[in-house]
Amino acid sequence: MVRFSALLGVTAISLSASAQVIWTPKVSRTNAVATLISFNASSVAAQSSKGTMTVPADHFISGLEFTPDGRLWATVQGPAGSMQQGLYSVNQATGGVTQVGAPVGLNANEVITDLAWNPVNHRLTGMATTTSGSTTSRLINFDVHSGAVASVVPVNSLVNVLHVGLTCRPSGEFIFLDVYNGFVSHLVDGDAIWLGTNLTFHPAYNQGFGTDFSTGKIWYTAYQIVNPLQGTGAPSLRTINPETGGDTFVANMPGGSNTIYTDAAVQPVVLSCPADFNSDSFVQDNDFVVFAGQYDAFECGTPQMPSNCSADLNFDGVVDDTDFVIFAAAYDSLVCS
Repeated sequence: MVRFSALLGVTAISLSASAQVIWTPKVSRTNAVATLISFNASSVAAQSSKGTMTVPADHFISGLEFTPDGRLWATVQGPAGSMQQGLYSVNQATGGVTQVGAPVGLNANEVITDLAWNPVNHRLTGMATTTSGSTTSRLINFDVHSGAVASVVPVNSLVNVLHVGLTCRPSGEFIFLDVYNGFVSHLVDGDAIWLGTNLTFHPAYNQGFGTDFSTGKIWYTAYQIVNPLQGTGAPSLRTINPETGGDTFVANMPGGSNTIYTDAAVQPVVLSCPADFNSDSFVQDNDFVVFAGQYDAFECGTPQMPSNCSADLNFDGVVDDTDFVIFAAAYDSLVCS
């Protein structure tokens, strides 16, 4: 097989920080300013501040999520139907956010309340719901290149719900947080089904959660409403049991009742040599066989796609020519750095 020396090289992705480093927008209830921060789950007080997450007027950061290559993304929520809602890229050094195109397909009465990465279909997925609550919601699968809606999955509920939280398990199963009823549900044949245990507190609006895909643990930066009429409460870090829907308190978060942490995105461990599919420190013919099989299957998440779509090297939900360029450069280098 001829090596592809004429193709542009692709710098190998270096190893990121270890898992269970959590990133979140930290929002002041006084002036609604959101600051991007990170902290280790074992030491919530030692926060690293990155900068202000500036968004259009009357909008706010509603979701935060990593793709496995270490890129950070957000969804921005605003007035129902606003075209400034949608997918944004996040600068991890400054907290700056940039809209990735303009979303297509939001209904006039919808808002985007959270963002999740699905490790099976390789899509960043937002939760679109009505501000007044409804028995229907929609999962919006984004194209990371254009910000457009790649596909939509309807979600039905037996009761009136307001889904403000969305995450995905390593298996590809979606988990929802419903602020109306104070419980967590999962998706079964298009229906959001209650997992069986209510949360131990009254959750506030604009509360997302996120999964550590290396462990399957679901982290939740919660804000407990103590007095719904006055809106007083307190922030805390919790975990969610994906089998029962119950929560476990981990620690109080700094800032007291004046501070809301609006999501929990767990920083992934990024593979240093993602084209080495069999992890033998070389990218060679046996890896090409794997790539070719997935290239033929094309779309992540389909029954025809083997190996959990590992050849989707730019994490856009398909294995295509753009992934081949990345793979070819790694194949040309042969040895993983």
